[in-house]
Amino acid sequence: MPGEAPKTVKNRVHWDVKLVDATIDGLVDSGATLLRPKDDEIGWWVMADPEGNEFCAFE
Repeated sequence: MPGEAPKTVKNRVHWDVKLVDATIDGLVDSGATLLRPKDDEIGWWVMADPEGNEFCAFE
């Protein structure tokens, strides 16, 4: 996230979410940050919650 110190340790837990009744825009509107969009290299979005914990969102 802009302006924050880089990560020094990995999260203890990594969780993934499957978008069923949600969208990436909905996650962002709820406070998540898009760290890396889905592209040709990865088939999911890398997100962070408001506290900076990373998670992956899948369709």
